[in-house]
Amino acid sequence: MQSLLGQFYSRIKGSQEDIASEGLAYILQRSKSARLAINRIIKSNCNLDFEDITYSTQNVGDKLERPDISGFNNDGKEVLLLEAKFWASLTDNQPNEYLNRLQENSALVFICPTLRVRPVFDELQKRGNTFQANCNSNQETHSIVFNGNKHLLVKTWNEILQTVKIQLVQDNEQVLISDIDQIIGFCDTIDSNAFLPIQSEELSPKYAKRINSYYDILDKVIDELRKRNIADTKGFSSGAHRGGYTRFFKTEKFGAGLSLKFEYWAERADSPFWIFVRDDISNNAKWVMTDRLRKRSRELASHLNVTAYENNSREISFALFPLIDKTEDVVVNDLAEQIIKLLNNLET
Repeated sequence: MQSLLGQFYSRIKGSQEDIASEGLAYILQRSKSARLAINRIIKSNCNLDFEDITYSTQNVGDKLERPDISGFNNDGKEVLLLEAKFWASLTDNQPNEYLNRLQENSALVFICPTLRVRPVFDELQKRGNTFQANCNSNQETHSIVFNGNKHLLVKTWNEILQTVKIQLVQDNEQVLISDIDQIIGFCDTIDSNAFLPIQSEELSPKYAKRINSYYDILDKVIDELRKRNIADTKGFSSGAHRGGYTRFFKTEKFGAGLSLKFEYWAERADSPFWIFVRDDISNNAKWVMTDRLRKRSRELASHLNVTAYENNSREISFALFPLIDKTEDVVVNDLAEQIIKLLNNLET
């Protein structure tokens, strides 16, 4: 929907997440109806029955984690954390330090644009698995339950804000209806607008160097696979395209392409590195996505916590996640290991 705040979002300086979360907190602090609407979302998704909750913002924890909105029950226990996301990546503290600060029977909710629900959930699931070995995740509802009845949810801005608005309308809270319409319009504009306003810091040469380094890393991963006699690039060219860059190679059984896919990075997972794999029919460079390979690829995506994207059933690409805060050689070797592990799993 259109709103004045949405019309001027590109001129607003600072964090868009902060504007949306502070706006939502403002409404929750002033309306019991809005608070009960959030409680119903938690009840239906987590089966946690909260009474009225007191909300505050930017409460810094012991590990310097700072969730956008904190909710406290009548006993002063922090039972609910709401974290606003648009296009920023997860921080190092998310979600594990947030889960650590919560006690039993609590919930952590990430709110993000529709296009980011799956990639955000996949990344949270991966990090959550390092937090606790035994947890129960649901891909359909984008939810995870950890020991101690701690729940992690990923919801869209539309789900949260429209639920609150419906309750405000039912209770005839006219002033706050106007306020939440402003936030809905703001989030809708960000959700649907293909152009994100350029920030001055984004023009720093360090960003150009970073993007260029991704091309170098990809080439060095191919070199590493060649050294290990995994990849044969003879007769195959590299290819720059609108969405990035691809190096083609073949293995003993497969044809493959290792790519920088900027579109997938923006919409599918928090990584620019992707690989597609096809069967090499009769070892004659005729690469096809056979039914066997498609089935096995889907199994990996479903059961082995592998992030994949199927493009109209023609191609299945797998995301590769580089190590954080490591030197180039370590990153290159790890990406090569990820590829080798993927190829071995696809062979079985």
